[in-house]
Amino acid sequence: MNINLRGYSELLDNLKALNRESETVVRRTTSDFKSRAPAWVAAAVSETYGIKKAEISKAKTGAQAIGTVKVSGILVDNVQLTFSGRVLTPTHFKMKPTKRPTSKKDENGRTVRKARQYTVTSEIFKGQRKALGSKVFLGTNKGTGQIPFQRTGNARSAIDAVKTLSIPQMITNETVAAQIQRSIDEGLTKRLQHHMNQVIGQG
Repeated sequence: MNINLRGYSELLDNLKALNRESETVVRRTTSDFKSRAPAWVAAAVSETYGIKKAEISKAKTGAQAIGTVKVSGILVDNVQLTFSGRVLTPTHFKMKPTKRPTSKKDENGRTVRKARQYTVTSEIFKGQRKALGSKVFLGTNKGTGQIPFQRTGNARSAIDAVKTLSIPQMITNETVAAQIQRSIDEGLTKRLQHHMNQVIGQG
């Protein structure tokens, strides 16, 4: 994703007037962008999708990263955001229930309450909770948590994990991409102006 700033030409002219100090302004603003861009992206994504901001922000440094957010370029004509990531299961989108209901047994091992029936739902788009399908059930996936699976045939082993979207797919959604552009345009321009004012004040 290429990020272009409105009014950048005018700001660039002001930077040139600062001579050598302009390098300081550019360096500080670029540093700000690298540290703040993931948060701006996360906020934009969570406005459209039912995923937590922390899930997207963690994509950059999380121990169990669901993707990566890389920032490249300098403030000349544009900067670049590069995203990558695996396709996520519904567990990242407010899935309910989070665990398969179990039956209750007495001290002799007899079943006193059967496991209740359940329907797995998820909120892929914010505020739009939907059932994942009648053939979807929860099961373990080489870990402590449970994820949804769906049957693809009559054989016991004919099942596949249910998948949704990846970070790149969410970010390239037209609405989300436009919001990211607005957030960065506003945020980065403010940081650039802030550092320019600082340098001018110090001079």
